Amino acid sequence: MHTHETPATDHDRQRPAPVGRTADRYDGRGPRTPGSLQGTLGNTAVTRMITVSRMMTEDEFKQSSKRTGGKRNASEISKVDEALRAFYALPDAGEAARWYALRDIVRACEAYVSHKPEGGRRVAGVERLKGEAEGAQAELDAAAVFRGLLTEVDRMVTANEDPDMDVRLPAGEAQKASQKMSGPAFTTLVDGLIRDLGELRGNEGLPGETRAVIDELMAVVGLVTVKQYPRGGMPGMKLTSAADQDPAFTFNVDTQARGGTSFMLGHVAHELTHVAAHQAFGSSPVMELVRSGATDAQVTALAEERRDALAGLRRALGGGAGFSDFQQRMLEEKLVYGGAGGKLKKYADSFAAAGKITPEQQAQLIAWDAAAGPASGTLVEYDTVINQMLVYLHLWETDQNHPFYVELRAAAQVAFDRRSQARAATAQAAGNNL
Repeated sequence: MHTHETPATDHDRQRPAPVGRTADRYDGRGPRTPGSLQGTLGNTAVTRMITVSRMMTEDEFKQSSKRTGGKRNASEISKVDEALRAFYALPDAGEAARWYALRDIVRACEAYVSHKPEGGRRVAGVERLKGEAEGAQAELDAAAVFRGLLTEVDRMVTANEDPDMDVRLPAGEAQKASQKMSGPAFTTLVDGLIRDLGELRGNEGLPGETRAVIDELMAVVGLVTVKQYPRGGMPGMKLTSAADQDPAFTFNVDTQARGGTSFMLGHVAHELTHVAAHQAFGSSPVMELVRSGATDAQVTALAEERRDALAGLRRALGGGAGFSDFQQRMLEEKLVYGGAGGKLKKYADSFAAAGKITPEQQAQLIAWDAAAGPASGTLVEYDTVINQMLVYLHLWETDQNHPFYVELRAAAQVAFDRRSQARAATAQAAGNNL
């Protein structure tokens, strides 16, 4: 199922980017913080020494971009000087810091060239520096850059800062870094995220409802045979096997790490819930959260129940007491996403056009969409966002007595029980057909 967990683009305020820190160490007691989790991600150190192809020094650049007469600081060229100077002033702070510094050099060079459409004596030297910076950035360990950015965002979330408002846009940079990973490196990264989600079960403070959900999700991990960056498409989970084959899924991973580790593990939980629910309900490739053979009346009742549960969660969330502005926004987004109208019909038409479902399946899904009315989104994304928010709240170390957390756990238990009952009935029916 394709998801659309993308960052907001309207920013009414900005904050300076904080300095990243080394991931927290975990001593085995209590809940693992996002920093301690991502510090183990992929079993690669974040702060090793970086080696890149040689770039010209500031003095060499000044020589290659000098002109006869005129003051150097009287033009955009001084901004390129500053960016290059900042790069060489970096301590051994890890690939993420160098990624930012090299990006700033490239941007400064592009800005200078854009101010010189007629060319000039300095343009050749600036373009040479830009090429060297791009080459150096390409040689960085992209997976280590990604983990370094996760560390930075984790620190911001813990400090109640807003990653979406940071002028350096770490989520977008994390996505760019992930695009540069090789296929095997990307798969290793995702396998590490899945492993870290499973290891949350070792936390003493993990609610029982969340532990049961993670158990359920880990049981279907083997069905996900491909984990990749979603090149040319939306992130999400999709069924890639034919009806007469053993089930196999492809995970197109959303690497816009808006909330750091909490976002990434929540995203993994969201998408694995699609797999678990598909297996439980025996649904079509659209992965609707409805048992095969349900009547329109049953679907109407189910959608209304889920709509009311989301409304209860909105009331419990209230003005966001106990959450930062960023956390409040993340939760509100999930509550909207889990119940938006028209979603099942949209997916049915899209899948039918692509030949992924039969005309009969399309007609059934459209009828269910109509039966659900304005809550048809609950037939596609309800269970997924409930489980996703469970992961968020645990990693944010939210007070389990918070009214929203209490309400969420109750909703999660109802949804888990429904999937369990459907799974048992499906298994029994399969046994009867042997």
